[in-house]
Amino acid sequence: MSTRDWAMIAGGIAAGILGSRLLPPLIAMGRGAAMGSGGDPFEKLVNDHRVILSTLDTMEHAGDAGKAKRMALFLMLKRKLAKHALAEEDVVYPLLVDEAARREAARHLYEEHADMKIMLFEIESAIMDGRSCADTVHTLRELIAKHAREEEQEQFPRLREVLSQQKYGSVAAQVHREEALIL
Repeated sequence: MSTRDWAMIAGGIAAGILGSRLLPPLIAMGRGAAMGSGGDPFEKLVNDHRVILSTLDTMEHAGDAGKAKRMALFLMLKRKLAKHALAEEDVVYPLLVDEAARREAARHLYEEHADMKIMLFEIESAIMDGRSCADTVHTLRELIAKHAREEEQEQFPRLREVLSQQKYGSVAAQVHREEALIL
């Protein structure tokens, strides 16, 4: 093969990698912009809460299932939680600070996300070591349920009140873009 052939192959690989990383967020941003013009941008996050809690329920009931099944459930939870947390931390919580004057509430929610990540590490370690993680899964489920209630009953309604129509419409696009960054 010639140098030109190698350069074309390398260019194709680079374009493929670049496209696979940039295209999903751009598509999600376009979809979010289309959805943002008419819907509630917080409904996606509320739905995420339901899916995450349902996955935790399944994990709690999996009990002594095999390591592979427990790990598959865990990875599904971890991915969904990572996408959701990224959207909240990069879009919603800054809005709480900037638009709703709720700095302490945002700080508290960030801290709960940190606690969740620590518990995810503990659960993964237990699964890898073949130990039970039932107590930690239960504690994580309780924390997420409380966290979701606070967002859904206090923070999201407050943002619905204070955001301008223009800003409100762009939030859905921003949430979709952030979630698309996690493939």
